[in-house]
Amino acid sequence: MAETTIRDEFDCTVETYWEKCHFDADYNRRLYLEHLKFPGWSLLETRRDGGKVSRKVHLDPPVGTLPGPVKKALGDRFSYTESGTYDPATGRYTFTITPSTLGDKTQVDGEIWCEKLGEGRLARFARIRVDVKVFMVGSLIEEKVMGDLKSSYANAAPFTNAFVKSLPPA
Repeated sequence: MAETTIRDEFDCTVETYWEKCHFDADYNRRLYLEHLKFPGWSLLETRRDGGKVSRKVHLDPPVGTLPGPVKKALGDRFSYTESGTYDPATGRYTFTITPSTLGDKTQVDGEIWCEKLGEGRLARFARIRVDVKVFMVGSLIEEKVMGDLKSSYANAAPFTNAFVKSLPPA
């Protein structure tokens, strides 16, 4: 099993991050399709219930170059569905990811939360766990997934900061 925690800082309030970024369909469409160049992103569902916000999104990330054994296990195309819920009582978004390939042998989950750093500034944390139970290549797939996740978060952070700075003052 592989686990990582990613930390990014943004020039916005916690409320702005959740409402204008994380749960905003236009922001996500622009981030994934235009900025990160994912071949596909679609919002499948958003529900609000008693303050909690649940969503389900489908993503087709770029596959890029894969080591031979990983490519054989995953194939030429890969997609996943993220299902998660934000609980304002805890300030945490917990999620699970269901991959299109090896779903019965793969467990991906995590949580995202924000910590206020000062007026109009926050640190956003994403803790992600990946466990792939495939003989001989499981750890290679975990490494690939973790590397892609870290790269996506690193590329998304400047986009998010530029985006929040472009928002009209609250």
